[in-house]
Order: sequence, then structure tokens, then C-alpha cells
Amino acid sequence: MFKDIADAMREGFGMCLKEIKYLSERVKALEKKVGITTKQKGTSSQNTTSPSKPTLEHEGERVNGTNAGRKSLAEDKGPDVPAAVPAYASSSKDKAPEPSLVLLDKNQPTVSDLQKENARYEEKRDAAWALCRAKSDRTRKLAASQQSPYTSNNTARVIIPNKKLYQGYNPFAPIDKKKLKELADWLKTCPHYRTPVDKKPRKSKTWWYQILRTSLEWLDDCHIDAWINVLRKRYDANPQHFRSERMYFLDHLFAQQWRFNFKDFKDSEPDQNGLGRRLPGGAWNYYAGTIPSFCQSNKVWGTDIDDIYALVNYADTHWIAMWISIPKRHIVVFDSICSSISPEELDVVMEPFLYMVPYLLVECASSDEQCAQYSLEPFTYETLKYIECHALGIE
Repeated sequence: MFKDIADAMREGFGMCLKEIKYLSERVKALEKKVGITTKQKGTSSQNTTSPSKPTLEHEGERVNGTNAGRKSLAEDKGPDVPAAVPAYASSSKDKAPEPSLVLLDKNQPTVSDLQKENARYEEKRDAAWALCRAKSDRTRKLAASQQSPYTSNNTARVIIPNKKLYQGYNPFAPIDKKKLKELADWLKTCPHYRTPVDKKPRKSKTWWYQILRTSLEWLDDCHIDAWINVLRKRYDANPQHFRSERMYFLDHLFAQQWRFNFKDFKDSEPDQNGLGRRLPGGAWNYYAGTIPSFCQSNKVWGTDIDDIYALVNYADTHWIAMWISIPKRHIVVFDSICSSISPEELDVVMEPFLYMVPYLLVECASSDEQCAQYSLEPFTYETLKYIECHALGIE
């Protein structure tokens, strides 16, 4: 941008110099043509003029043909005459030459035109400088929901699939209308089909699907576990469709129990090595991969599992998901509606997992060498949006 401005200014000054040179050459040629001489020191300062041309006397005639107190010759002869009438002057007794016309090219820019062009370029340059300064003054600031004492790099990122990165199925595929119609026809066979949802029995198939298909309706624990079972089933059948073969999907009971028993964990006294605290019931079974029982993995955390996915129910009003990375000692919170929970409340929700997961890895290690690989230091966490996209490797 600055190079273009400099080139334009250089070109404008060049045109100005050419115009000045052109005008000076014209003036010299005109003076030579009409016989105008310059006064010299030591010579006579009085010149004689020809009496045969009384209307063209006065040696001080201008190039454009104007004279004080009279109209120009171009105006007398009409608009087609672009030049002026030359004056007669002589420094000797010889007869002055005949008058001639000087034609000026209208296509050549004048000095005023060049000045206006330079002024326009300077105005554009100043506007460009002002825009650059305004952009450089902008600073990026994190939102209030992105501040946390546990956060190492808490920049919210939205995963938007703009190209086909999935290897197996597409989580954003449109709904099959044919299958949707088959489901609707099957639901009509239920005797409670037309019963209001708040009066339907919990075991009714129409109750479960009506809540699932209702926009902004609160999803119960059974809905969340059903979705996790679908992911677990797909992963068990085709692990190559996912981003890793060392991952594990947990049900809602994992987060529910660990949050409920975190107070007992903090209140229990550790031994001299920092161990011996009270863990929630079933912690070893989760660590060994024996629960959940559906599509049981039987893989050990840290040894066979690097990535753990789980869901958290916050106050029966909002669901969030977690990705626990054991090698990175880091937890990513997946929250599609970040405004539903404040940063302070999210810190309280995440605290049990930040402290108890590293403790479980050390407490349940099968050997001293394996125990030395881990630390009791708490994990860190950040926020993202979609858990399924991350599990499928869609960035």
C-alpha cells in the first residue's frame, strides 16, 4: 500500500517537472519569435515599438494574450482560438516581425491539475494510515467465562466442520425422513400416544421419544446414557472410525458419584506419601474398565486408555461433557451453551475430577515404576463445544 502511494507521488512530481520544462521551452520560443529582449546593464533601457501596429504595442504582453484594460485576442476571435496574440518589441530600428499564434495542448495537465491530484493522493494516504493505526490498537481479550484459576490456556474454540474429515459416519448428516416416519408410525401404536407428556408413565416408549424430540426439553439421565451407549457401541464395532483406539466412554453415574463423594475425599487424612484417601465407590472398577457393563472394555487407565469421555449433570438444568487426557494431565470441558454456567460454578463442578483423577492413577498403579509416571498435582482444564466431533477427530 505504501509502495503504491510512493509510486503515485513520484509519478505526480515527474509530471510536474515535465510541465514546467515544457512551459519554459514554450516561453523561450515565444520570446524568440516575437523578438522580446532582456535588459542588460550598461545599455539603453528604452526600446522602440512599431507604429504600424498600435493595437498590439506594449512589450509587456503575456503569453496567453491578455493585456491590462482589454480583452484577449482569443476572446475577440471566438472560442475556437485557444492561444493569445504575441506582442511586438524591438531593440533596434528594424521592422518588427509579423504576429503569430501559440497553440497549447489541452490534453496536457496543468500545474493546478497536478496539485489537485497530489492532494487526493495525500488524503488517501492519511486515511490508510489512520486505518492501520486503528487496527494495530485493537487487542484481544478473553471473555469473562474464559477465566479460571485451573485454566492453562482457556481460549474458547468452536469446532466447525467445513470439509469431510470424518472416516466413518457423519454426525452432522441430515435426518432420514423415511426412518423418522417409521418411528412416528411405531409410536402411534402405544396406548399412551395422546396422553400429555407430564402424565405419561415413565416406562412408556412415547414418553422417552417425545422428550427426545421436543426442542429445549430437559434430557433425563436415561437419554444421556442412551446416547453414550450408542457411541460405545459404534466405537466397539469400528474403533478405526474414531481418533484413537485408546479411549473410553463413561456413563453419567461416574460424574454423579465422584461429585457427591468429593467432600469425603477432601476430609480424609492422607498418609506420609499423600495416599490413603477415601475414593468414591466403584472407583477401581472404572479404573480397570469393568464398568459400565454395556460394551465393557476391560482396559486399564493409563496403561490401555489415554482419553476418557464423561458427562456431568449440573443442577438438573444443564449438561456438560468432559474429555480427560491422561498423558496431557488436562481436561477439556465441552459446553455447547457456555452462558448456562458461570466460571465460578464451573470451577466447583470440575474440582473433584481435577484432584481425584490424578490421585486414582497413583493410588491404583500396579508397580512403583508405573506409580512414578504420575503425580498427585491437579490437572488443568479448558472449554470447547462438541464432544462427539472431538472423539471422531473432526477439528
